Order: sequence, then structure tokens, then C-alpha cells
Amino acid sequence: MHLAHLRLRNVSTAAEIMSSIACSWRPKRMYKYHIENRVQSLAVSLPDDSESYSFAERAENYYQKRPQLVALLHDLHHRYLYLADRYSQSLHRHRRRASSVSSDIDVEADSASSDADSTLSFQSLPVHPLRDPPAAFAIANAASDLDMIVVELVLASVERDLLESEEVEADRRLAESSRKIEIQGSLVEVLEAERMVLLGENARLGFLAASAEEKARGVAAELGYMRRRAADLARVVVKLREDHRVCLLGRKIEGLQAQIYGLERRNREYLEAMARREKEKREAQSEADLLREENRRLREEAEAAARGTRRRSWWDRVRKLEWAPSPYAMHVKEAKAPKGCFL
Repeated sequence: MHLAHLRLRNVSTAAEIMSSIACSWRPKRMYKYHIENRVQSLAVSLPDDSESYSFAERAENYYQKRPQLVALLHDLHHRYLYLADRYSQSLHRHRRRASSVSSDIDVEADSASSDADSTLSFQSLPVHPLRDPPAAFAIANAASDLDMIVVELVLASVERDLLESEEVEADRRLAESSRKIEIQGSLVEVLEAERMVLLGENARLGFLAASAEEKARGVAAELGYMRRRAADLARVVVKLREDHRVCLLGRKIEGLQAQIYGLERRNREYLEAMARREKEKREAQSEADLLREENRRLREEAEAAARGTRRRSWWDRVRKLEWAPSPYAMHVKEAKAPKGCFL
């Protein structure tokens, strides 16, 4: 029973080791795929004809892909250090597990032998040849040796897989390093070509700068002459403006004088008209006074004539009343009045 327990324990330990290795290899495969994609994105295809390899492409490879390449190198270096640390930790852990498994096997064998000794010492049954303690120990030792062999085989296969993966990784890194060296060489060539182009461009720009400086000196001289001319023109313009202002003021003065003369003439005409009107008014007033005097005289004459007429009419009426009958005499018959007389 102890041997079956040991076998199951060893098998479970080997399964755990293999599952951990498989689980650890899954992200490695994904990382490998990611690294391959990054390397393919950074791959620089150099054409056969150097003239078709334009300056823009060289500049793009230098200023865009070069930082990405440096970042990829740093990432690979950190990953390599991480894998080396993991490998050393896994070796240490596997060795510790192997030592613990061997110690467990020894402890189980000792306990089995002690149990067998105690059982044999306290039992009075006959001992069969197959259940002899040395045979049981031999079987236990054989089983433990078989388990140790299985564990060592598993560890050896794991180490072999790790070494193969390290070898593949080293080959890949070597290929990548050689390719990166080629890329760096091409970048150095591109930089050298760019340096030569920039030297030529610098010489051309120096010549252009010298010619531009000569032109600037000529333009500065022309600018000084133009400034002097501008100052003279400004003075002339100021003088013209003053003359124009004086001319405008003279015209305004002439216009105002003409307006004053016109106003004086109109004032004189108004005064003459007012004098004529006053004269006419006085004449009309005198005529009105004459008319009032005439009217008063005529009114007095009319009043005198009216008074004389009233007297005559009153006297006539009195005379007529003498011949009229008295209204108090009721017994006197009313006589007929003659025609043309008033009652």
C-alpha cells in the first residue's frame, strides 16, 4: 500500500511538472509570435539599386524604425534575463523535489521495515518465504528505484527540452543578432550617405548664406537710401498739407466774407423795407386818424339829425294824441280816425 501511494505521488509530481512546463511554454509561444511580428515590422528591405533607395526611406528607417529596434533589443535582453532566472529557479526546485522524494521513499521503507519487524516480533504465525522481510525490503527498494528512475527520466526530459529550447532561442538570437548587425551596418551606410549629403547641403547652404548676406548688405544700403527719400517725402508731404490747409482756410475766409457781404446786403434791404413799412404804416395811421375824425363828424351830424327827427316825430305824435279819445271815457263812442293818422 505504501508502494502504491509512492507511485501515485511520483506520477502526480511528474504530471504537475509537465503541466507547469506546458503552461509556461504557452505564453512563451505567444511572446515568440509577438517578437516575430515586431521583427517583421522592423525588417528593412534593401533594394539592389542604391539610387532607388531614396533619402525619405533612409530617413524613415533611421528616425522611426531605429528607436523601435533599440526598444526591441532592450525587451529581448530583459526577457533573456527573466528566462535565465526562471531556469535557475526551476532547476533548484526540481532538485529539491527529487531530494524530498528520495527522503520520502527512505522514510516509507524504514517505516515499512519497522512495521514488518514489529509484526513479526508480536506474531506467532509461521513465516512464508515470499513474505520474508528481506524480500519485502528488496521489493520496496526496487519500487523506489523505479520511481527514482521515472523521476530522473522526467527531469532529464525536462532538462533536455529546456536545453533544446535554449539552443533554439540561442540560434534565433544569433540569427537576429546577425540580422541586426546587418541592419546596423546598413544604417551606418545610410548615415554615412546622409552625412555626405548633409555636407554637400551644408556647403550649398553656406554659399547661399554668403550670397544672401551680400544681398542683405545691398538691401540695407537701398533701405537707407529709401529711408532718406522717405524722410524727404514726409517733409514735402507735411509742407503740402500745411499749404493745402492754408488754401482751405483762405477759401473758407473768402466764403465767410462773401456770406458776411450777402448778410449785410440783406440786412440793408431789410432795413429799407422796414423803413418803407414804417412810412406806409404812418401814412395808414394818418389816414386812419382822418377817417376816424370824419366818422366822428359824420356820427355827430347823424346824431344831431336823429335828435331833430325825434323831436319832430314826438311833436307830431303829441298833436295827434290831442284828437284821440280818452280811453277812460267808456260812454263815448269811438270816432273813426282819419286815414294816415297814428293812434
